[in-house]
Amino acid sequence: MGYPAFWIRDAVMMLGADLVPAGEVEGWIRLMASTVRDEDWRVHPGAIVPAYAVPDHINFDGRPTFYPGTYDSGVKQGGHPYGKFPPLDDQFYFIAAVHAHWRLSRSAALFRARLAAGSTAMELAELCERVYQAAPSGRDGLVVAGDVDSDNAKDWGFCDTVFKSGKLLFPSILKYNAATQLAALFAAAGERAKSGRYRAEALRLRKSISKTFRRNDGWLRSATLAGNQPDIWGTAFAVWSGAVDPSAAMAASRALATAYRARTSVRNGLVRQILTDDAANGGLWEKSVAPAGTYQNGGYWGVPAGWYIAALERSDPEAAREMAKEFVAFLRNVRSDGLSEAWEWVNPDTGKRNNPLYVATIVLPYISLLQAGLLPTPAAGLRSAPAECCVPGPLRIR
Repeated sequence: MGYPAFWIRDAVMMLGADLVPAGEVEGWIRLMASTVRDEDWRVHPGAIVPAYAVPDHINFDGRPTFYPGTYDSGVKQGGHPYGKFPPLDDQFYFIAAVHAHWRLSRSAALFRARLAAGSTAMELAELCERVYQAAPSGRDGLVVAGDVDSDNAKDWGFCDTVFKSGKLLFPSILKYNAATQLAALFAAAGERAKSGRYRAEALRLRKSISKTFRRNDGWLRSATLAGNQPDIWGTAFAVWSGAVDPSAAMAASRALATAYRARTSVRNGLVRQILTDDAANGGLWEKSVAPAGTYQNGGYWGVPAGWYIAALERSDPEAAREMAKEFVAFLRNVRSDGLSEAWEWVNPDTGKRNNPLYVATIVLPYISLLQAGLLPTPAAGLRSAPAECCVPGPLRIR
């Protein structure tokens, strides 16, 4: 196995359709909740786990690891190069899991139930609110990180080899999504005041994201200090999520279309994190521990393909169809056992590749396109469960 543990974000990326039953999702939620601490944990001088932070992954013995790059659940985790604090995204993926359970079960009973949360027990609704607040944020609501030399916070797990600081795009989009999800959950639980508060929070975040991260060329910058570069995944994800206003979304779609046709962002339906023609940084992240042309620093991934295709369809439907066909052709490269190779990432220029049968490569694009209205309705027994933040589109990719 490439990753022998239960990864929170990768698991939650499988939710949003009827592929995982509600009972299984409830088990995930209870497991994740049981690993949350109700007070800060000073792991060692270079690592602090804030109260109500959600682990990066949970080992098969049930013990949580809060930092990337290790399976240690004790004092050997964290610190350089993986950060003083855990990645800033898993809190929001936890909320996404709770929301997915509600959409599958059509019941707010679990949301109102008391769960074991670390050393105590509390209502899941309260835990979600505390988890929502765990990531550091500015007055505008956007998620922030300190200096890369002192804090080195990772904005999210798919950039855990990258150094960023200032206001951070990707976890701010996740926070926007979480706010819309909490608004729906509290509405279902009959708490109109809290629902309204989170809807207002989502609108504030949408305004802040559009204002802070939009560049004149349509791209969204990944961060405002270190890592201030066009973020391909983040730009596509923001459009798909509805986390930017219509003007910014259309400008972003056009930027994605230009890059797609110039082959500076996409190859064989797979997506880079950074533009190949980012001259300031040689087509790489400003600062990363991943070698050039590999993994998060120049590899091509299927994970964000659905976001990209959906965002592309807004301004260039023909390009969206082309990219979808390229991506399906990639998935149809099968092994001797008939399963798709579905690599985590590849580099067609060097031939390097890693981790076959990577579930997010297959499932997340499917769910993303389904929620965007770009795939046919699933067959009987596979009911779609659209997210609150889906982006509608008229194109039907078959």
